[in-house]
Amino acid sequence: MGRLISILLRKPDFKRRNGPFWTALVLQLVGVGLLAWIGWVHWKLWDSGYRYIHFPGQLPLGPFFLVDAIAGVVLAVVMLVWPRVLTGIVSAGFAAGTLAALLISLNLGLFGFHESTQASYVVQTLWFESVALVILAAWTVLTARTAATAERLAS
Repeated sequence: MGRLISILLRKPDFKRRNGPFWTALVLQLVGVGLLAWIGWVHWKLWDSGYRYIHFPGQLPLGPFFLVDAIAGVVLAVVMLVWPRVLTGIVSAGFAAGTLAALLISLNLGLFGFHESTQASYVVQTLWFESVALVILAAWTVLTARTAATAERLAS
């Protein structure tokens, strides 16, 4: 258990500026940009009227957009200043959760609300959140492998 926690919290340690270093750096920066975009689009939607979406007998939908907006920006900043495996897992989970919520809203409805592909940013969001999930998962795996190797060498 202690080794797992150590790997989750270990800062990526790329001793040499070789392929894995540059790959991880590009994945990290693209992931940060995508998280910020997810936050921005949720803020834009919340500000443009989604904050008022509420159906009787259902949870109000608006606050979730505000929470996603804040979470996207916070995770982008954390991923930039505290790049750890744990940050990657949480960020990829966030991207997966926002994507899942959109897909559920499009196909089944969510809290009484049925989204449409004709609505603002829906198609772009499907693409950006899918790409964010892949990028963040790839960065997390690469970083976890590096952290596990460093942990193994340290013991």
